[in-house]
Amino acid sequence: MQESIANQRGHLRMRRLRRALCVFNNGTSSLDVTLRDISPSGARVEGDGLPFLPQTFELRIVEGDGRHFTRPVRIVWTKGRTAGLEFTA
Repeated sequence: MQESIANQRGHLRMRRLRRALCVFNNGTSSLDVTLRDISPSGARVEGDGLPFLPQTFELRIVEGDGRHFTRPVRIVWTKGRTAGLEFTA
């Protein structure tokens, strides 16, 4: 089962533990999450309130030095407090 999930991803994910924000409603709303892992095509995040997010939003990942980068994403799957995201455009 695990092997088929890895094959569906297409890229190996690297473990990360970073603060991140899900930004939506034209930047007027956000949800704090924890980035758990990332690949060139997507990421896995944890946090409360994930089921209430829109299908697409911006993921703002905060680096250790305070800088951040933002990527548009869509939700691929959710399970409890965890969600798999795919980077878009």
